Amino acid sequence: MKTTMIFRKAALFSTVVSLLLVCTVVQAETSTAPALAPDIARDFVRAHTLLDVGGGRKMHLYCRGEGALTVMFDAGLSDWSSIWALVQPRIASRTRACTYDRAGMGYSDPSNRPSTPFNIVEDLRHLIKAAGIPGPVFLVGHSLGGFNMKLFAASYPAEVAGLVLVDPTEELEEARARQLVTAKFGAATFKKMYSEENGVSAWLAHFQQCTDAARKQDLDPLSDLYKQCTDPVHPPLGSLIAQHRATVQVRYAYQAAQASEARNCVIAPNPDLDAQYARIFGKKNALGNLPLIVLSHSIKDKTSPFPDEDQVVLLALHEQTTASSTRGRHRVVPDTRHNIEVDDPQSIVLAINDVLDMLGVAP
Repeated sequence: MKTTMIFRKAALFSTVVSLLLVCTVVQAETSTAPALAPDIARDFVRAHTLLDVGGGRKMHLYCRGEGALTVMFDAGLSDWSSIWALVQPRIASRTRACTYDRAGMGYSDPSNRPSTPFNIVEDLRHLIKAAGIPGPVFLVGHSLGGFNMKLFAASYPAEVAGLVLVDPTEELEEARARQLVTAKFGAATFKKMYSEENGVSAWLAHFQQCTDAARKQDLDPLSDLYKQCTDPVHPPLGSLIAQHRATVQVRYAYQAAQASEARNCVIAPNPDLDAQYARIFGKKNALGNLPLIVLSHSIKDKTSPFPDEDQVVLLALHEQTTASSTRGRHRVVPDTRHNIEVDDPQSIVLAINDVLDMLGVAP
C-alpha cells in the first residue's frame, strides 16, 4: 500500500500493513522500559469508575493517588487507559493521576457523534465535571491524544494548569511543512511527500473494512485481518494487558470508535475543522504562558520512504508547538520511537514532575 507523510504519521498510531506490524513488534520487543508489575497490570484490565457524561452515556475513569492537582492522561489513536500503565502509577505517588477511555474505547460507551477532536475535548470536560475533579487540571496526551489535550488547553485556558505533549500529532502539517521541506530537500521532494496519489483515503478505507468485518462478527485474534486492525502488542506492558486488549479490540464497538476517530482526526482532510485549527493555533502564543513540555521521539522510521525528511518536519513542528507558550520546553527523548510511554516511560514521568515543580506542587 502506498503511503504519504500523513499516512506514515497515521501508521504510527495504528498498524495497517503487515510489514509495519512486524517492524513495530520487533521495535517494541527491544524496548529498554521496565516490565510492568503484575499487581499493577491487574488494575488496568478492569473497569473502575463509570460516569454519565450526558444522555445516559457513560465514560470510564481510573484515578490513583491523592493531591489537590489532578493529572489527566489521554492516549493516542487505537489506545486507551492501559497504555499509560507504566506512567500513571509513578505520577500517583506525588499527586492524583487519572486516565480515561474515549468514547467507544476501553470501557467507555460509544457515542452517536463523530469523534472529532472538538467532541473529544467536550467529552473530557463533561467527564471531569461529572467526576467532581477540581480545576484547573494538568493534561498529558500522546499522539492524537496530544493534539486533543493541546486543543483543550487552547480552547479552555482557565481550566488547564500545565501540559505535557508526548510526540503529539500536529495540525495543518502540509501547509506548515511546505517552506521547510522545500528549502531543505527541494520542491520535488515536498510534492512526493504530500502527493494526492498517496493520500489518506486508503488508510481511512482500511479502518472501514475493519469496522465492516467486526460488525458481522468479532474479529479472530489469530487472523491477519485482526493484526492489521489493531495496534501491535507492547511487551513491556505484560501478557495480562496484551490478552485483555485482544478481547476489546476484536469487538465492533472498538473498531467503529477507532474508525470514527481516524475519519475525524486532525490528519484527515476536513476544511471546516482545518479552518478552526488555523484560527485557534495561528495566533502567537496560542497557549499563553502555560507550563508546557513537548517530547519527541528520536529513532527515525526506517519503514518510511522519507525517514530523514519526516524527522526534520516532526521536530520543527514540535518546536513550533513548544513556542506557542512562553514557558514551553522541547525535549527529544533518546532511543525512542513513537510510543515513548512504552519505550521510555521515565522520560514522561520526569517531564510531568518538572511541570509539577513549575506549578509548585510538593514532591
